Amino acid sequence: MDINALQTLLFVPANRPERYAKALASGADAIIIDLEDAVPAAEKDAARTTLAGWLDSQAPASVLVRINGTGSPWFNQDTLLCRSPAIAAIVVPKAEDPLALSELANATDRPLLPFIESALALSRLDAIAAATGVARLLFGKLDLAVDLTMDYPPPEGEPNDESGFLFARSQLVQSSRVNGLAAPLDAIYTAFQDDRGLTDYVRAGLRLGFGGLLLIHPRQVAPARAALAPTPAQQAWARRILAAEERVNGAVVAVEHNMVDAPVMARARRILQESDAG
Repeated sequence: MDINALQTLLFVPANRPERYAKALASGADAIIIDLEDAVPAAEKDAARTTLAGWLDSQAPASVLVRINGTGSPWFNQDTLLCRSPAIAAIVVPKAEDPLALSELANATDRPLLPFIESALALSRLDAIAAATGVARLLFGKLDLAVDLTMDYPPPEGEPNDESGFLFARSQLVQSSRVNGLAAPLDAIYTAFQDDRGLTDYVRAGLRLGFGGLLLIHPRQVAPARAALAPTPAQQAWARRILAAEERVNGAVVAVEHNMVDAPVMARARRILQESDAG
């Protein structure tokens, strides 16, 4: 599994083993089996045992697991589980301590995907991104909203305004780039039956520099994948840009009354590369 190439990551509760196969067949780039928020405290040990038995029958590096936090009573046993060959990477909730991340990476020899979901994590973002074993950053907006006492999520019927998270999202994108990580993965979109809203949400994340997002329901996979792909209009624009580039041999040129120079041409090439990859 190429952690850097993942765009759609689907959560599945660890205490619902009957959903594992469905999640694997959903079309998501990877699944995250969740031992943390999705599992009540009284069921965590049983869920871990069930998951361990299932992992024994899976291909190497085929799934991701979200463990319980480093300060939780389940952390040590979760860490032992993560030595399973079937686990490609570890999703770390409420990551705030770069040293703890490095210790976890050394103990498990697995890449880490830390969740940035608190003010303290944002204040230590570069140190977290640079910690040993960290492969990509994940954005956890719901916990961040609680930590910052934000007026989010809105009551039903009110507009879903994401503007309060713009600063945090931009920080994740910049820190990932500075520290040589692949583009971060955006937070979940909770309205799992709202395909139009999900599409707009995904494309807004792409405009900021995110490389994909986390999903909470299999029905979100197809619309998310479609939204992540360049649109026909983008592809047509990119072809016009590159056709103009060929005519002028890389110099600045006007296309449709807009100046086109090297950065714009680079963007056009990336669009067509993403289209081919898709």
